[in-house]
Amino acid sequence: MSYSHYKINKSNPLEFTLVFFGIIAIAVLYFGFPQNAYAVDCSDEPQEYVVGVSLRAIGEIDKQIGAYDLDFWYSIYSEGKDLLHDPPPEVDFINGRTLDFSSQYLGSNIFEQRVQGYFVGPMNFHDFPFEKIHLTIELEPETPFNTDCVFLSVDPTSGIDNTADVPGWTISKPTFQVVNNTYGDETYSRYIADFPVERSPIGSFLKIIFPVLIVTGVGFVAYIFPKNFDLQAAIALLPLGAIVFLQVNTLDQLPPLGYLTLYDKMMVIVYALIANNVVAIGRQVTIEEQENERTSYPISKFHLKISPIIAIVLGIVLFVGID
Repeated sequence: MSYSHYKINKSNPLEFTLVFFGIIAIAVLYFGFPQNAYAVDCSDEPQEYVVGVSLRAIGEIDKQIGAYDLDFWYSIYSEGKDLLHDPPPEVDFINGRTLDFSSQYLGSNIFEQRVQGYFVGPMNFHDFPFEKIHLTIELEPETPFNTDCVFLSVDPTSGIDNTADVPGWTISKPTFQVVNNTYGDETYSRYIADFPVERSPIGSFLKIIFPVLIVTGVGFVAYIFPKNFDLQAAIALLPLGAIVFLQVNTLDQLPPLGYLTLYDKMMVIVYALIANNVVAIGRQVTIEEQENERTSYPISKFHLKISPIIAIVLGIVLFVGID
């Protein structure tokens, strides 16, 4: 077969037109789009990108499922790189759900974007109701921008916006870091912004702890009436219902936990003290019926004296011996 067989038949207008426009299309694709819109040139040295997060607002914090709403500015830039010609890599917000991106700005060396969304993360309630919750934002470059091509660093201007609105919470000093996260044989830079928030300790004490202490203290009033068993029983048992109501109402805001919180440990001591009061009344009634004489007062004094011992022993066991 001769070489002339592969030559374009210019006498055939249809064949000539198809070949001509095919060449034009290939040229446009090759020269007009030389690289992916967010590609970086993987050379011997990976490209550094500086990432920053500026928190604007914290919305609802759902302790039941460990989720929270955040509103913040995300920025990324690279020194000496023209991002208009060579945009930065796309990033994936690892712990983000249902994100809304708006107010984008792409300059010669910086890309900024406002992000509003629903984030999830682990929450530690060991110190409830004085717990500190860490609200994190985790992001890393999408494939194929591993550390061979791109690595991230922290923008020192990362922080909290001056107009940040955090209703009902006190926010501590945030921390920012970049760690390496490995998937099989590939390693990616992961940027982590951590915003610790907590309720006012005084407010938590007055709203959650103080009512329990008051109700528990009411039960000890029964010792003032050692001769009136009906009144003693009513005063000793009345706090039990109130304590159960307060505990259920308080724990409704927490998820099912496999460990004891500070509040749980306190409630164990409270139930033990109430039980001690009830046992004291039961023993007094029994002695009165069996001996038919008023010899129950020493029993009342005994149970009253061992109440602080019970509280101290349980406190040591629960707060020192149990994590």
